[in-house]
Amino acid sequence: MKARNYYKKNINIFTVNIFCLIFGILFLTIGNTIQEKNFFLGTFITEVFLLLIPALVILFFSGSVKRLLSVNKISFLNIVLVVVVTILAYPIILLLNGLFLNVISKVVEFNNFSQDLFTKSSFSTYLIFACLVPSICEEIFFRGMILNAYDIYGRKFAILLSSFIFAMSHFDIQNFVAPFLLGILFANLMELTGSIYASIISHFTNNIIAILGAKFLTDNFSSIFSSSNLAKSIGSTEAFTVVVLAMLSIISVILLIIIFKYMSKKRNIRQNSEVLKTPRRSIDDFEWFSFIPVVAQFILYVVYNLSIFRR
Repeated sequence: MKARNYYKKNINIFTVNIFCLIFGILFLTIGNTIQEKNFFLGTFITEVFLLLIPALVILFFSGSVKRLLSVNKISFLNIVLVVVVTILAYPIILLLNGLFLNVISKVVEFNNFSQDLFTKSSFSTYLIFACLVPSICEEIFFRGMILNAYDIYGRKFAILLSSFIFAMSHFDIQNFVAPFLLGILFANLMELTGSIYASIISHFTNNIIAILGAKFLTDNFSSIFSSSNLAKSIGSTEAFTVVVLAMLSIISVILLIIIFKYMSKKRNIRQNSEVLKTPRRSIDDFEWFSFIPVVAQFILYVVYNLSIFRR
């Protein structure tokens, strides 16, 4: 394989992948157990002690934490664009996730999860424990640590594989496509702005939309749309929902293309004005051994979901 040069980021890939595997094991044992008893406490422990602290420790011993995490200033305009992009991407991701669920529902039987937490818990509690804390901890772990570790093999590879691991780490086949697509979105926003604050803001925005949707729209969704003439003419609320999401997605795609072109142009201007100060290193071959823990985590993911979702 031809040697390629990359910015020097001294994050050991095997160490990162081992931590991902350890996280998966601990999440399925300790994390799940605590969350079943106390969702918010379990979420806080999982996010802070299984994701945030290990990531910061690895980054601390890998070099400049600020540089590796891309802790750079983000302009107000970019903050606005990040929020807008996240909102526009939501119906697209919702549509694709729904289509995926429709396909695999023919193979596995899904569990219906209770929505009591969404309706009985205060919004401020969810804002902190289900929106803010995960946004910070998960972005530092997956985009700050994993993405930068994989970046030695190229940005596209790093974005796709880190997003795949991000999706797997939810350990829920019902919730695979959405995190995978969101991981790609968060990583690209971080790349376009040059700041991890962008991915944190996008993650936070997405979580708020999801919580608001579950808390305020779930009970009224069916009654609102089933009473509309268009829904009646289509024949079902489900089909109507797909049509609405498809229409919104088309509009979103057009707007997202325009926004991404603008942000890409600004990114190129910013990068051309920056002086390269970090040394580079060459990678001659793909380190297959370093990714054995990823394979192990994938096997763990498959086995766990087969035991949970079955016909």
